[in-house]
Amino acid sequence: MTLVPQPRLLIALLLGAVLILLVLVHPVFLILFLAYYAALLGFALADGARLPKKSGFMASRVLPQPFSLGEAQSVQVLVAHSEAAGLSAEVADHVPADLQPDRRVLSGAFDREGLLGVEYTVRPPHRGRYPFGPVDLRCWRRGGWLIRQVRIKADEPAAVYPDVLAIKRYELMLRRGMRIMMGLRRARPPGATTAFAGLRDYLAGDDVRRINWKATARRDNPVVMEVEAERGQQAIIALDCGRLMTAPAGYLTKLDHAVNAALLLAWVAQSQGDKVGMLTFSDGVRRFVAPQRGPAQVTQLNKVLYDVRAEYTEPDFSEAFAQLALRVSRRSLVVVLTDVLDPEASRDLVAHAIRLSRRHLVMVVAMSDPEVLAARDAPIVRVSRAYEWAAAEELLAARRASFEQLRQGGVLGLDVEAGRLSPSLVERYLELKERALL
Repeated sequence: MTLVPQPRLLIALLLGAVLILLVLVHPVFLILFLAYYAALLGFALADGARLPKKSGFMASRVLPQPFSLGEAQSVQVLVAHSEAAGLSAEVADHVPADLQPDRRVLSGAFDREGLLGVEYTVRPPHRGRYPFGPVDLRCWRRGGWLIRQVRIKADEPAAVYPDVLAIKRYELMLRRGMRIMMGLRRARPPGATTAFAGLRDYLAGDDVRRINWKATARRDNPVVMEVEAERGQQAIIALDCGRLMTAPAGYLTKLDHAVNAALLLAWVAQSQGDKVGMLTFSDGVRRFVAPQRGPAQVTQLNKVLYDVRAEYTEPDFSEAFAQLALRVSRRSLVVVLTDVLDPEASRDLVAHAIRLSRRHLVMVVAMSDPEVLAARDAPIVRVSRAYEWAAAEELLAARRASFEQLRQGGVLGLDVEAGRLSPSLVERYLELKERALL
């Protein structure tokens, strides 16, 4: 059925039923009854004829290219018909439920040219391919009697990739000369001190050791030396896809947080002129991408990250780190995105990371569960809360013990809340370059 009654038509039909009672009083009212319904039928047919034909509707969408994992993004639906000018409408898009749209039904009106545009927001919680279906439309004329209901074919696929919007935000901040991210100390990409590049006025957060005192005395204003970042270093991102990475950490899983952080780190590394590679593993090595330099390498890594999936198996750190040792001979920064538990459960990780650190600079990165942190930090107002606090503190103390073992073995560590992983990891990477630890 493509035509359905408006509420006012249903009310009019119900009111007309009252005339049946008058027919019981006198048969002459039968004529009035029939005339009433004949008029309603005429009005409805006339209104239906004025509504646009089903065959003339066209629909399209304006989708983000591509969707970014975990980011709120807008989808615009456009519907057009040459005879629909001025009509009120409701649109229901067949968007995949996994994309979590904020609204299902959108209201609007066709403009004078017969074009209707509505917009809703989605926030993809998972990577992958998602099919959009048709668009359902209901349109009507104000003061009319019928609603045109039509399903418009608009099937198209969409893909959710790791968070590419973070890269765009990062790049925009650099162009504007702003601080890169919360917590970073300067706008320009820092690096190891290798060559004098010029002088500039002192800015808040600059290293006081770089103040040029002679230039400061001449200008009567603090002046610092600019240096060029050391380039041509090498970073390898080792991504754990094992059982512990399936755990949720806020809106995303731990693996998806790690995927977003890995992509941003890869982009920052190539923007610094460094080579970047990747290894994904669980109970065995799944993918290895040899380190290369340039934006094309980031595109390649993005394709790899699009396909990674967490597996319900224990990660084999022995094989993963042995493969790294065999395939990467040059000293590199190896960033291991994984999860860390107590020293006993993390024994293999600690042992093999320490062994790998004899040749490479190894940094183990883990994500704290926000719910565990909340349980530790919430006020203790009842006895049951005391038990929750004790359990949370015991878990966190065990993690600290594991990181302490790594530190004593010469392995760097970063334990940060999942939602702050990307900016914290980038800041730590830039700090390592500035300190020339590679």
